[in-house]
Amino acid sequence: MSQIFLTAAANHVLSDLVTHLPSLPSEYKVAFIPTAAEVEEGELSWLKADKDALISQGFDVEEFTITNLTPLEIEGKLANKNLIFMTGGNTFYLLDQIIKTGFDEILKRKLNEGVVYIGSSAGSMVMGKRVDLVKTIDDASKAPDLKSNGLEIVDCALLPHWGDTHFFKGYYLGFEAMYNEHLKMIPLSNSQYLWFNDGQLNYIDVK
Repeated sequence: MSQIFLTAAANHVLSDLVTHLPSLPSEYKVAFIPTAAEVEEGELSWLKADKDALISQGFDVEEFTITNLTPLEIEGKLANKNLIFMTGGNTFYLLDQIIKTGFDEILKRKLNEGVVYIGSSAGSMVMGKRVDLVKTIDDASKAPDLKSNGLEIVDCALLPHWGDTHFFKGYYLGFEAMYNEHLKMIPLSNSQYLWFNDGQLNYIDVK
């Protein structure tokens, strides 16, 4: 049974999210993958906040990037992991690396085997149908050769950090691209997340 949790900012909702996991946090060996953050600048405090939140909940966390790894090397890194955590950062760059390394096919197989997936921001967006709705927020030039719109593991497009003033201008400028009646779009504030429990969608708002 697949368990997929998609968040805008995992550290904001993790204490609630763990109550829906099949096992206690201490029973999870986590692959913490910060690939999306490799092309970001600044202190990346949000990245540290997500990792610290996992550790404080009792998860066993190992950090590594998938960039430049072969499928065999990725398989080795994930061999003893039962939870994959994909961080925020540049969505286009992350999706490009996922496709180039073959991580997409590995991930689909791992989900079928029961490995839990938690995405934060970009790590959530890549799981959906479209990442190109937010070119006004992310820099698409970080992945000029990108050959995919999304992994389509879930049947919607996600709009993370909805309502956050830092992202208001980007969403405002990109509204025309998002105005599409043929695509299911789900906005997520930092205090909300999606829980796909064996394909069944639960929209959770943490009060």
